[in-house]
Amino acid sequence: MSEGRLGLEVDQNVARITIDNPGKRNAMNAAMWRRLPELLAEITADPAVRVVVLTGAGDAFCAGADISELHEIEGPGGSATEPAERALLDCPLPTIALINGLCIGGGCQLAAACDLRIAAEPAMFGITPAKLGVVYPSSSIERLTELVGPAAAKLLLFSADFFDSGRALGIRLVDEVVADPVARVAALAATIAGRSQLSVRAAKELVDLAARGESLTERAAHWQDVATETGETAEGVTAFLERRPAVFPYA
Repeated sequence: MSEGRLGLEVDQNVARITIDNPGKRNAMNAAMWRRLPELLAEITADPAVRVVVLTGAGDAFCAGADISELHEIEGPGGSATEPAERALLDCPLPTIALINGLCIGGGCQLAAACDLRIAAEPAMFGITPAKLGVVYPSSSIERLTELVGPAAAKLLLFSADFFDSGRALGIRLVDEVVADPVARVAALAATIAGRSQLSVRAAKELVDLAARGESLTERAAHWQDVATETGETAEGVTAFLERRPAVFPYA
């Protein structure tokens, strides 16, 4: 079993998960893949947390799955990567991938499962199952195609080539490329944490429903009812008119 761990730090309403396996450029071993859903469940149960940031230790985000443990990660007992990806996709809190460097294979799988992706200028990207004779998970292909479109998804998967951050931005694999992603993500997370959490959670759920082509009507009505019942909208409007920061009741 290779070394490696997922670190967790909670500060100022933001939970930061750090992929830490420096000897393998933060490749995820089987234990790390299995630990991620557990960590996300712990984070979601913490009422203080409003935003989740996923990043890598040092100068790499994640070099993918640890190939030396591939038989255990994607073995007869089932996939360890798909539950981790699903846990990120299903997390009710906003998730941000802080891509500080190399983002390959399973690293792209994790980043794509986050709501937002902020990359450092030197970051490099690649989806490499074609170099290994591996079939990329169907859920990952669906999410990748949703992000970049069919042609770009095929280019990434067929070639298994590495793309720089500018190319990744051009095909919409990432949302922003910045010189200082740590500062940018800290500022963005603080902004989101300071907004109406009812509005943020409603928006996440409704956008995800829209992306899947599902009807928003019932869930939108639900969230509108909650906004009225909790006084969230009333407080937001009153604070705006009184030119003061809102103290939103929903948490």
